[in-house]
Amino acid sequence: MNEPDLFDALRAAGIDADRTEIRAAVRMMVEHIEMLRADSDPYVARTCMEAMNVALRYLLSHPEVTDMSSFENDFGGGSDPEA
Repeated sequence: MNEPDLFDALRAAGIDADRTEIRAAVRMMVEHIEMLRADSDPYVARTCMEAMNVALRYLLSHPEVTDMSSFENDFGGGSDPEA
């Protein structure tokens, strides 16, 4: 991960990339993407990143959605689709 470039890009977008919570959330997402890239073929990794992007855009445009349990229930109540 080229952290300075990523956090500079966040700052350029007007995001306070120096806040601990924001850095932690971005780091968690990037670490997950790194795992996808390491464990999946390129198509799956890219498709998962695109799905995350769509989900984030949806949540940003629908701030009233706060209950994610229906999505989690699609996978047996957890984040593992194999469960």
